Formats: sequence, structure tokens, C-alpha cells
Amino acid sequence: MLYPSRSARELSILLRISRELAIVGDVTATVESPSELLAWATVLKSPTVMAWRAEDSAHRYLQVTAEHAREPIHGRVAAVLHAEQHRQFWDELLPQDLQPGDKHPLTPKNLSAAWAAMPITPPDESTP
Repeated sequence: MLYPSRSARELSILLRISRELAIVGDVTATVESPSELLAWATVLKSPTVMAWRAEDSAHRYLQVTAEHAREPIHGRVAAVLHAEQHRQFWDELLPQDLQPGDKHPLTPKNLSAAWAAMPITPPDESTP
């Protein structure tokens, strides 16, 4: 589990004590799982979905992006999944791996199909 940075905790506190929120500009959220990314792709209107590999680190990422012009956000909204921990999902999405620096466009339907293909693992029997 990742713990939020000090800045993220401060922002979270400020948002909880505010009555209204208006964001003018771009917003990026980091998601923890493919199901969360799929949820973003489903909720956002006309999203763009992209698989890409960083040129310097060669890490794999999946990103859902859309323009948003309704309260509380006016700007570009993005959700990013660090796909290194979700290689099976990544491999299901792409017929072949990307080279560092490459991008590959996808669709929300691609995300949904890859998620449906993921095996369901039963809970650990030793856990109460």
C-alpha cells in the first residue's frame, strides 16, 4: 500500500474542510489497479486510452484522459496506472510489448476485454 505524500495529505484535509471546490486546470490521479482505471474510462466522457513506456526507465503505464468542463473540474483529467505491477493485464491488452518511448492507442472496450480475461483467484485458504 502506498501512503500519500505530505502534500497530498494536506490537500485532502483542505478539501474536507471546504464547502465548495473548483479546479481550473489539469488533474492527474494515480490509480492502484486495472479495475480503477476501467472505472475512470467508463465514467469520463469520450476518453482517450493510451499504453506507453517511459523512455528513460522503460516502465509501463496505462492512461485514461478526457476533457472535463463541468463542476468541479474545468480542464484535462487523467488517471494513470503504473502497469509494472500488472503485467498480466498489460500483456492481455497488447499483442506485443512496447519499446521504451513507444505509445499504443487503446479503447475503453480494450480495457474491459482485458479485465474480463483476467483469472479470478480464490482467496487464500489460510486467511481467516
